[in-house]
Amino acid sequence: MSNWVSAVIAGLALAVATATFVAARLEKRQESRTARLTAYFHWNREKSRVDLPDRKIHVGYNLVIWNQGPAMARDIRLEVRRPRDSKIINLASVDEDEFPLSIIDRDGRYPVQFAPELEEFFNSNEHPIVRRFEVTLRWTDGRGEQERIVPLRRGQVRQ
Repeated sequence: MSNWVSAVIAGLALAVATATFVAARLEKRQESRTARLTAYFHWNREKSRVDLPDRKIHVGYNLVIWNQGPAMARDIRLEVRRPRDSKIINLASVDEDEFPLSIIDRDGRYPVQFAPELEEFFNSNEHPIVRRFEVTLRWTDGRGEQERIVPLRRGQVRQ
């Protein structure tokens, strides 16, 4: 009887070890098919000019989309909002057909000049006065449709 109990316990231990191994392999496989997009502000040492239909402005920040995951991100969409009222902010430097981006490879980065179209974001000297934003990134990877909301704040920089 004790041999039978020992065999059952050994069989159960083998089944648990096998199930753990399979689950770990599946999780690793899923992870390798995942893109992890994030966004951040990058301060440029020199401001760049953005030509708007009615005026020219100079911007000092790029909004950078970065894929930190091991897989490619496809069909990337970008949306910038003001957190306090969720109002969508159009970026003057983004062409109408620029998004969705077709692909950002692993560790790929895509910079966009951060030039909000609304005049309320700048004072009379064209210095930005609104600093907080929410960036929504949507993309497709090996696991399907993904979405991430990234809260961002531009830092104060000497002019």
